[in-house]
Amino acid sequence: MNQLIRHCRLLPRLTRQRSRSLSTSHTLLAAPSTYVTGVTADQVAANPVLAEYYAANFEGWESAPDKAIRPHEETEEVEEEVIDEHAPVLPPEYIARGIRPLVAYARIAGAEEGSRNCHRMRNPLQTNHPDHEYFPLTPGMVHGSDPTNAIVSVDPTSKILVKTPWFEIQRELDRYHRNFESKVYALTIYSADDCDVSYHKSKQNLPPPEFKVCQETMTITEIPPPPPPQLKQRKAIIENMLVLPTDLQMHPVDHTAFCLNYVRYHPNKPIKLPIRAVNEEESPAMKRGGFIAFANRTIECLIDPSFPIPEFIPLECTGLRQKDVVRRDRLVLPEGVTVHPRIGEDYLVGSVFGAKGGAALDDETTEET
Repeated sequence: MNQLIRHCRLLPRLTRQRSRSLSTSHTLLAAPSTYVTGVTADQVAANPVLAEYYAANFEGWESAPDKAIRPHEETEEVEEEVIDEHAPVLPPEYIARGIRPLVAYARIAGAEEGSRNCHRMRNPLQTNHPDHEYFPLTPGMVHGSDPTNAIVSVDPTSKILVKTPWFEIQRELDRYHRNFESKVYALTIYSADDCDVSYHKSKQNLPPPEFKVCQETMTITEIPPPPPPQLKQRKAIIENMLVLPTDLQMHPVDHTAFCLNYVRYHPNKPIKLPIRAVNEEESPAMKRGGFIAFANRTIECLIDPSFPIPEFIPLECTGLRQKDVVRRDRLVLPEGVTVHPRIGEDYLVGSVFGAKGGAALDDETTEET
């Protein structure tokens, strides 16, 4: 059971390399060249005048831990799996379908509504105080019907005001870019009282290392830092609700989010999956520099709940020639994916274009064969 829980913590799992020192103390070696370029420890020991100069101008230079040169330490590479204990746990069937977790917080009624309050959430005050953390939040709402849970969109109580941490949105934008709104997410909503940036860190901030110098043995020992603060366990208001991101509004210059809404997802809800060209090298036009001018880059599909949700729909380019019109019949639908009934058989995907003379080359190739 423990192994299953560790496997279900999909997103915050990070595998990183760290160097673990095999010794905690180091011999303190003087570094006179730090103060005067080119001077070595042997020269200071052999020249009393130089030693007197260092003693008069650089007091304690032989035992300063920040100026010490530590010998090369024997290290070993250790793989460490970092698991965030505060991350939402996904059911195994969600992981098998390619559904990723997402975290949001409930908005406080009245205090976090309206243009001015939302502006303060997106742009929190930045200070130099060490205890202050920059934590921008993007306002939005959850809406839409869900027949599987008897939720109707016309019911005012079906709309939930939420705020999503910008770090969560940016992480998914870095991964899926413009296809972010074509992904299904398991949204977990926490109370506004649990809104803290520390829950979204893969590694807590630690104070800088401190050292203790022993003048008798001329050794320097690192003082272990205090343990990181323990975060309280959060209790979710709504856990693993399937949603589709929608209405993502971005600032044209700052690349920050103004708004991000979510619409509830159920098996009868169509998804606009992106179309991606494959086997372009098998097309006489495209291998000579041609391209497809897409009229529609997405297509609405229904996904069987027992099959994974694909990231894109392949477009077979084999045999495409210049000026060919690409329609729905060239799409290769994965198993469990069907095109929505309102999409006609003549659904236009795009047309093939290329450099001048490409069509003539295609005709010559056809005559030769």
